Amino acid sequence: MNSISLMNIDKSADYQNKIQASFAEKVSQVKDNSVANPNTLGSVPAVKVEISAMGAEEMEKVRQSWNNHSVSALYRSDIPISTNADGVYRIGKVDFSEKEFESARDLVTGMASQLKQGTLSYNDHTKMALAESLVDICAAASFSEDQRKVIVKAMKDYNNRLNDRNNDLISKSNYVKNDDEPAGQYWGLKQTIPESAKDEMEKLFGRRPVGTYALTSVATNQDLIERLQQKVKETDLTERAGLDEFRTFYQSVMKPAYDAQYPDEMRSDSRTAIDLDLNGSEGMLKLVDFAKQWMERLHLLW
Repeated sequence: MNSISLMNIDKSADYQNKIQASFAEKVSQVKDNSVANPNTLGSVPAVKVEISAMGAEEMEKVRQSWNNHSVSALYRSDIPISTNADGVYRIGKVDFSEKEFESARDLVTGMASQLKQGTLSYNDHTKMALAESLVDICAAASFSEDQRKVIVKAMKDYNNRLNDRNNDLISKSNYVKNDDEPAGQYWGLKQTIPESAKDEMEKLFGRRPVGTYALTSVATNQDLIERLQQKVKETDLTERAGLDEFRTFYQSVMKPAYDAQYPDEMRSDSRTAIDLDLNGSEGMLKLVDFAKQWMERLHLLW
């Protein structure tokens, strides 16, 4: 499993705390000065300010904004988070009790920890969509509708960051377009082989690579990515029938892709690769198992 250490650290929580502290200080000054001189507001002469003039609706909007944390608080345990004046955690403008917050964060971080940070293969893209689907199923069964939306948004937000990271990596100069057919149809990027890597391969295999580039496992066929993600989202892999249906679909669309990646004499490896994608130590079924275990733990606690 991958540990969660994302780039582009969100500083909004720090900014918000500073704004709140400044606001509280100003309110305190106004209160103290008003007691000393009821005809002044702070250091400025007052003209009979009526607090009620703000209106109940506006006051509620201000109250709702206090200690409101972004959805990243559900997948970033390094962000300091505290309850608001009502004693609840407000995430994405929706309230969570302490138990609800801990359960929601456990769900999202548990899924996120099984997703790859780096360049993304077809398997990686499929797992990201599966994580969103499973989080939606778990949240719908255990939280209010408003809370479910926030939790699903957090999972999507995390996946968006993974996509950004992938795009940043493959934009670097050591990746070049792969025009070889049929591999280039599915695996459209090659990567420069460093001389140090060639030296290591020569030590291990007794033969030095003669080429300059190596084929990568980066998924570049957007149509195939979208087909995989759509299918996994519309299929319930927690049920046996849904799992069998998706397995058949995955084998049918990924075998041509893996056959294109491997030489003719290694075509049997495509079947092994598909099995690892589904059943391996970091395969899709690990996410399904986690979702089921999370549901069981939650029901025992609640």
